[in-house]
Amino acid sequence: MTARVALAAILLFFLASAPGAIPAQGPAPRVIEVTAERFEFWPSEIVVAQGEEVELRIRSDDTMHGFRIVGAGTNVLIPKRGKGYAVTRFTGSTPGRYTFECSRMCGAGHNFMRGVLVVRPAGGDTR
Repeated sequence: MTARVALAAILLFFLASAPGAIPAQGPAPRVIEVTAERFEFWPSEIVVAQGEEVELRIRSDDTMHGFRIVGAGTNVLIPKRGKGYAVTRFTGSTPGRYTFECSRMCGAGHNFMRGVLVVRPAGGDTR
């Protein structure tokens, strides 16, 4: 039985070592820090390249907020100050402007708490 186990381990080693056995992973997404506070997001405009995946790390400097990208199926809760942050990923598949907004009632200025993700055509400047 031990010979079978050793043979299986050797076989698995060679299979795992074969070229192309481990799928190549793309680059890690660009991390963008976003702050929510008193009816605004900062930055309120985020520019990405078409096809680029970004990781949005959103924290609050006051109360609990929501973060929704209109039409993208993204809606996360942002914990209140000092309680961590929310993380979501976005890939700009199609060039255009994507509105993001607070999705949790946070006070009198809640309806003004918006921003935009701008997706530039591939090869465009994102800075």
